Amino acid sequence: MERNGLTGGRTLTGVAAFVAALSLNPLSAALAQETTQRGGTVIMVLGADPPTLNPVVSTGIPDGSIGCMVFQGLTRVNGKREVAPQLAKSWTISPDGKTYTFDLVTANWNDGKPFTSADVKYSLLEANAKISPPFAAAGGMIEGVDTPSPDKAVVRLKQSFGPLLISLACGWGGAILPKHVFEGTNIPQNPASTNNPVGTGGFMLKEWKRGDNIRMVRNPNYWEPGKPYLDEVIARIIPQPSARTQALQAGEVDYLFYYYLPNSDHPSIEANPKLKLEQTSMPPSLDYMAFNVLRKPLDDKRVRQALYVATDRDYLIKNGWLGKGRAGSMPLSSEIKWATAAPEIDFNKIYAFDPAKANAMLDEAGLKRGADGTRFKLKLVYATDESDNQLVSTALKSMWKNVGVDLDIEAVDRTTHMKRVFQDHDFDITINGYGTFNEPAVGLARIFISSAIGKLYANSSNYSNPVVDDLFDKAAGAPSQADRGALYRQVQAILAVDLPTVPLREKALFNAATKKLNGFANDTDQYRNWTDAWLAK
Repeated sequence: MERNGLTGGRTLTGVAAFVAALSLNPLSAALAQETTQRGGTVIMVLGADPPTLNPVVSTGIPDGSIGCMVFQGLTRVNGKREVAPQLAKSWTISPDGKTYTFDLVTANWNDGKPFTSADVKYSLLEANAKISPPFAAAGGMIEGVDTPSPDKAVVRLKQSFGPLLISLACGWGGAILPKHVFEGTNIPQNPASTNNPVGTGGFMLKEWKRGDNIRMVRNPNYWEPGKPYLDEVIARIIPQPSARTQALQAGEVDYLFYYYLPNSDHPSIEANPKLKLEQTSMPPSLDYMAFNVLRKPLDDKRVRQALYVATDRDYLIKNGWLGKGRAGSMPLSSEIKWATAAPEIDFNKIYAFDPAKANAMLDEAGLKRGADGTRFKLKLVYATDESDNQLVSTALKSMWKNVGVDLDIEAVDRTTHMKRVFQDHDFDITINGYGTFNEPAVGLARIFISSAIGKLYANSSNYSNPVVDDLFDKAAGAPSQADRGALYRQVQAILAVDLPTVPLREKALFNAATKKLNGFANDTDQYRNWTDAWLAK
């Protein structure tokens, strides 16, 4: 097992072996049953209606939060960030790392049709590889998928690809779709993506009152015996950040995902004896600021560098994010040490906050101040459902005014933001939170590679560099972790100069919930599937 969250085993995974052993040990099974309680309804919060319920189409927070309750991947990632079985109960890997043989569970889609290897083949080749931004690297490595029997799928790779197993998880863009529902259709527009999802997961969509709530009920024919424990999970739509914590404090909701929890509300939650504040099991995550490099003067990297020097990231951490997290110090996450350990790349030194220097850099770029002291104007567009964006954007406006840049701030809802930023490219600056997925090839390459331009939650800056594309491609398929890390460091050396998208914060993330809610140890925060969750009576 590699420490970066990937299980490398060539035979039955350790988690699968544990599950098998538990099922054969009546005492252990009885003890496990005693620690859980069946029934009940959990109410969680979403900041907006999901634009899609299909986690292949989008890895957005509302989308994946509901989508991965219905859809599942061949693998999942547990609370320790380790790959574990899901629709694949076990797998073997060939000595050259190019052939993965998956033994599949016996399951049905929630429309009653059987889940088979044909669904795996269709999904990996026709859906995940073509649509999902996090799966792009894995999809490019797949040569073919064989289906020797309904319960066996063989994935053949062009070359060894270390992150394959983690890429096959639902929250990592690898959800498996029903071939009989999606084949021959426009996947994003198919009703099974928009309002009638058909999956293998523990929950089914019962009712959707748009703008109010989404009601998910237990799948009575779910393939894992005895699960899920809960009767229902209701996602209540609360757009206003302040109202979310108020609802939790009042007992009107039971679970508040970090994304919707303002850092300023942490003390009041900690003071409530009925609530708990817990650090998430999310893979390392960052808040990035993207420059639209298609627009002048941001097409000049000297301008992007100057604006980064004019940005006091420590102030943003302290006052925008209220001390939660630390300033981003390199293009990729410093927490993935094997991929990013490069002492010469330290943004806190290379681009240390220095308004005088930033002013000089903008002068050298030929952008002189006008009579009113303004050099140029920019528009920053952010999504209102991410609670701290307003404070951060307002701070940026003040900082950049000191170097002659007039920053106009526009707050829009999440759906509008997705279209404006990722599809229409109608912005100058934007702030987005990105999960690393614990693997650069899956979570971070999408921010910078050319093929991800125009895809949701991918390359919003429109940056295109063939050398960077090639290095990311080579790193994904390199034979060893050491080789991959060396290539990622080469990528960072280029990105550290070009600065199309820059890190503002490496996050420290906390969820809030009622103390009655349990059962998340086997479920990562990267879009919970809720099958193990239970409520204490």
